[in-house]
Amino acid sequence: MSTTMGRQWSVFYAYTAWSIVLLLVLFPLGVALLLDTKVPLLLAVEPAATVVLIVQIAVSAWSGHRALAAWSRAELPTGRDRWDLPQVGRLRSDWTLAATALLSVVIALMQLLVGTEEQPLVISLSLLTASAIMRWRWEVGIVGAAVMAAIMTLLGLAGGASIALGALVLAFVLSIRLSLWLAAMVRELDDAREAQAQLAVAEERLRFARDLHDVTGRDLSVIAVKAELVAQLAEREDPRAVEHGREVAQIARASLTEIRALVRGYREVDLATELRGTASLLRSAQAEVVVRGESEDLPARHRGTATWVLREGGTNILRHADPSTVTITLGPDGVTLVNDGSPGTAEVIEGSGLTGMRERLGDSATLTTRREGGTFTLDVRFDVPGGSR
Repeated sequence: MSTTMGRQWSVFYAYTAWSIVLLLVLFPLGVALLLDTKVPLLLAVEPAATVVLIVQIAVSAWSGHRALAAWSRAELPTGRDRWDLPQVGRLRSDWTLAATALLSVVIALMQLLVGTEEQPLVISLSLLTASAIMRWRWEVGIVGAAVMAAIMTLLGLAGGASIALGALVLAFVLSIRLSLWLAAMVRELDDAREAQAQLAVAEERLRFARDLHDVTGRDLSVIAVKAELVAQLAEREDPRAVEHGREVAQIARASLTEIRALVRGYREVDLATELRGTASLLRSAQAEVVVRGESEDLPARHRGTATWVLREGGTNILRHADPSTVTITLGPDGVTLVNDGSPGTAEVIEGSGLTGMRERLGDSATLTTRREGGTFTLDVRFDVPGGSR
């Protein structure tokens, strides 16, 4: 997994993490309702034990949040379940879980030494059991719930209440494990989408490298052979060396022209073709692409420039953003690309890509960028008087 979270995974993780923390806070209240215990009354009758219980609830919620944060940063298990779906794995335990257990011991000592009511201890042990077994597979949750019901029966709780308490613990653990399983699926899909976007960029680079090889490979081979021939003829003072030398220079100039045409996007790629290619590239990264206008809307003298603006802009979007929507607008006066999923502050820090685009535009066009609320806009205007940017 990458060190940074994609947008979909980060949002879903935040929802899952805070939902589980809320469940950890509300679970003891559910146990209190099952025992027909009112918290204000319990606080009045057993203030010390209730205060320790409240502290334990806070520590348990904090422990759960820490465990989820560590889980989100760790690698998912490589194994698959019987339906070929991702596994959740185990949530890490640390000293905060030990602190939760220690607070249960404190409440137990209070009951033994002072003779407090049993409700705080039952609620505390239920919370400790749920906090511990939620970190393991659901099979462990079933065993833990059964053991919990047996312990509550030994502590004097009625058999029906013990079974109901065990069922509540099991429902709590299964809810959390199902939430984590769904989060693991979203996380895997987000990783797959990131890999797909990187693959799309790699394929575009491979296409460019292939075209560059096609243009230069043959010409450089001919130049090498011709240069060797010129050297041999010159050694023999053969007058044909001059003619072949001129041919080498002519081939080199022609090759240079083709390379420049390739870099500028003129070779075998028109604006309509590049528009379809850029849209397909972005859609392969699961982005919704909206195209406004057509290639014919631009003057013929600007279509070459618009072609490489689309190519460079589309590649930069995939490299530096995680877009779900991209809007491409073509008009007589310019090209605009708008995408969401752009990280960072409102200030736009231009890298080598945007700087190179400005240099290639020269004084005949202007390039402006802006970021507003996670939306990034790249706007290129043609025929700007004075070339101010």
